[in-house]
Amino acid sequence: MVTSITKSDWEAFMAVGRVPLSVRELVLQSWQRSARSGVTSLKSAPKVGESELLAGRRDARRLRLGARAALQKAGYLLNHSGNMLLLCNDKGVVLDVAGDEATQARGRENHLHVGGRWCESAIGTNAIGTAIHLRRPTQISSVEHYCEEIHRWNCAATPITDPADGRLLGVVDISWPNDVEQMNAAALSATLALQIESDLGRHYAMERARLVERLHMQRPRLSSDPVLVLDRAGRDLFATEDFRRLCADPEALNSLRARIPDLMEQVPEVIAEELSGALPGADLEVIAEGEDAVGVMLSLRRTRPVPISPGAELDKIARIGPVTFELCSQAQRLAGAHIPILIEGETGTGKTFLAQAIHRASPQASGRFEMLNCSTLTHEGLREDLARETRRSAMLEQLAESGGALCLDRPGATPPEAQKLLLSLLEQVSARARTGIKLLSLSSTPLYEAMQEGRFRGDLYYRLAGARLVIPPLRTRRQEIIPSLNMVAERHARTGGNRSLRFTAAALATLEAYHWPGNLLEMSNLVATLDALSHSGLIDDKDLPSEMRRQSAEREDFTLRGSEKADILEAIDRSGGNLTEAARRLGIARSTLYLKLDSYGIDRRRKD
Repeated sequence: MVTSITKSDWEAFMAVGRVPLSVRELVLQSWQRSARSGVTSLKSAPKVGESELLAGRRDARRLRLGARAALQKAGYLLNHSGNMLLLCNDKGVVLDVAGDEATQARGRENHLHVGGRWCESAIGTNAIGTAIHLRRPTQISSVEHYCEEIHRWNCAATPITDPADGRLLGVVDISWPNDVEQMNAAALSATLALQIESDLGRHYAMERARLVERLHMQRPRLSSDPVLVLDRAGRDLFATEDFRRLCADPEALNSLRARIPDLMEQVPEVIAEELSGALPGADLEVIAEGEDAVGVMLSLRRTRPVPISPGAELDKIARIGPVTFELCSQAQRLAGAHIPILIEGETGTGKTFLAQAIHRASPQASGRFEMLNCSTLTHEGLREDLARETRRSAMLEQLAESGGALCLDRPGATPPEAQKLLLSLLEQVSARARTGIKLLSLSSTPLYEAMQEGRFRGDLYYRLAGARLVIPPLRTRRQEIIPSLNMVAERHARTGGNRSLRFTAAALATLEAYHWPGNLLEMSNLVATLDALSHSGLIDDKDLPSEMRRQSAEREDFTLRGSEKADILEAIDRSGGNLTEAARRLGIARSTLYLKLDSYGIDRRRKD
């Protein structure tokens, strides 16, 4: 690019403010900004200290990771060319340099090297600082620079934006001295910026996929509270069906979303502190990979009526299979009886769903369904509840007035010193109830064992466990896995306006072989994840998480080996122990039969 002005033009502007007729508008405006910033004629750009450089590199670690391949390629292509590449952050600080070593040595004289600060307010007009200000590709040649000592350089810089949220991350700059011919610097700079943004986009997609898989693994161990997971850009990654319905302050949620991108380069502890209390009624957890924050998880604390899930009806649930049919038959009979019910089962087996179905089948079905998380109860809090001085006591009083169901979640997590007060509170509510309250309790651990071990009060146990229903884990009722999957997928499509997923035979076989440690909760999360990631809605085996495919293969191998061993033993039996005859029946060589006998630990000492 030919310089638009001469050295005398620059001198006239600096001396008396005379504007050259041929000066480019962007250069003139940058000169004027530089003058207003009080930039003097510096010989070199300011250089940041070692600690500030390290902090800048740490904050820009995603940018540097995305630029790694471009730097390596440029370092090779630009060596011995008289050109160098500079990667700068959004403040114009040079983070990394690659390219011609002789040019790098000359750049150090003006701090056009690692640690140099090249924003306009520090060194005046230059391609790095002006590109950051304008947020568009910029080339500055020779005397267009504001400071005279920088006139010996030509530079072409292109901004790099974050594909996740469009924020400016920094610039990539090609610089070369006046005595080097360079015609394609602007194109090269723009090409490298595109490559860096492409690599950043790929890293972002991979990060989201890892977050989804990690969430899929963690959710079975989390509570049943409504959950929303946001990625580093503040975008929804995962939400339970009830989160949006129960979030009482959408404006606060949107404000929190907007703050996330600017905080994600901080350490997780700082992010958690900054966002603490940003969404009233929610617990916040920063999700990290090592020391890098990658997302935020919000969990709403239930303080109001829980909407009954669509499909929470005993007759519909009973269609899943024989085991569930028997369970629902018992639940139907208990729903009409004035007796408290304790529902036990592993995490994610559907205890809340069954409790809601029992409520619908009870005489109190027209009333509210209230959840009380017992793990949050304290001695002081319950004393205030008994004195009717809290929101919770107001909720319970309203329930006593209008009738409905009170469902205690995790009563075993109630602190020992608070258990007597919880019993008193339940008796107080029962005494005030006008139309009757159905008392339901949910526990992932056997409460009777806790009572025997002295960890749970006996009088409280018998107040809750008038009758006891136990939901078996999915792995013990494999014939119900696919019907359960169909029910979960249908509910997901109906409640969220989502599409109906379809599964190939290979996918169904893998899902049926999986052990489902998180039961229906894990299955529900899987369906939501597959719906979010699948383009077509047709789910094949390869679309399933790796741990599911791996376990299915192991189980299939175990099943095949067990079947083969049984065939061999049957053939030996029918041959009266004659291994030669047994091999003939099996259609294999006798030597092959010997090898298989050894592999299965079967004694060879048979009649030949």
